[in-house]
Amino acid sequence: MKRLLVLLIIWAGLIQGGCSSASASIPLIQPTATQTMSATSIPLTASSHNTPYASKLNPTFTPTPIPFFPASVCQQPVCTYTVNFPLQRPISPLGNLKVESSYRYGSTQNGQREVHHGVDIVNKAGVPVLAAADGKVVFAGNDDQHTFGMKRNFYGKLIILQHNLPGVEEPIYTVYGHLLKIQVESGQVVHRGEQIGEVGLGGVAAGTHLHFEVRYGKNDYDSTRNPELWFAPLLPSNGILSGIFIDQQHTPIFIDNFVLEPLTSSETSRSTKTYFTTYEDPTMAGLLPWQESFGINDLPSGKYRLSFIYKHPVQLEFEILPAKVTFLNILVR
Repeated sequence: MKRLLVLLIIWAGLIQGGCSSASASIPLIQPTATQTMSATSIPLTASSHNTPYASKLNPTFTPTPIPFFPASVCQQPVCTYTVNFPLQRPISPLGNLKVESSYRYGSTQNGQREVHHGVDIVNKAGVPVLAAADGKVVFAGNDDQHTFGMKRNFYGKLIILQHNLPGVEEPIYTVYGHLLKIQVESGQVVHRGEQIGEVGLGGVAAGTHLHFEVRYGKNDYDSTRNPELWFAPLLPSNGILSGIFIDQQHTPIFIDNFVLEPLTSSETSRSTKTYFTTYEDPTMAGLLPWQESFGINDLPSGKYRLSFIYKHPVQLEFEILPAKVTFLNILVR
């Protein structure tokens, strides 16, 4: 039986108290099937019909150091980090702040929609939309004469802000689509938390909601990143899980159904399983700054089991800590 290679490694954004720009070397880790390894005393197990496995990271997948996301790379299978998240939720605290889980970034809503280049935050029409960070308005208007997405009139009324985040060399753009009202003008400087518009229903939209994007380096539809990795969890007791599946050639691979299950003493919680896919557009996977192929915010802290099938059934167990980021780098064969 072929062996399964599994590497779990965590790295994070700006660590509270400052960041480091020094490069990090990653040793080759070769645990046996019965070993438990942890950087922060977090239980970790992996199994595939009791098949032995080894772990190895190809140097080409070492996260490239950039100032905002320092090269503080965990040298163990599991680590956790405290992160200063650069963006706030772009909705008034009086509205719904949670990302719609049925149509996450990089998904297609079970093949019914185009690959999602942002996230949706469902709210009633008229709920205030806020700037996610200090920035400058580079566009405010209707996209019936301009193409900012798949086609014209894709967003309806929208706003695009450009941000120069501290310690980030690349410009960051945030997009606010399907608006009812626009309350800023092109060229205007806005501040984090300032109201810039209202939730509406325009362009290609099913129901009133805010479509929100993060664009990295370029104001381009193909330069988006997962917004869930740029927000702090809504509750301090929640955490974030992200990661990537790669094959023997260290190429991101698509996993069409992996299962996340909390391992708690509660019968109700134990029976709750959530099903995910990796990003369905392969060009979205493995990109800076996170180099991930999935990302999920607002997960209750605690122990979890991640299950998937890639030639053989595989299960991984780990723990998500409050207000922390966990990154899983899973090399399989």
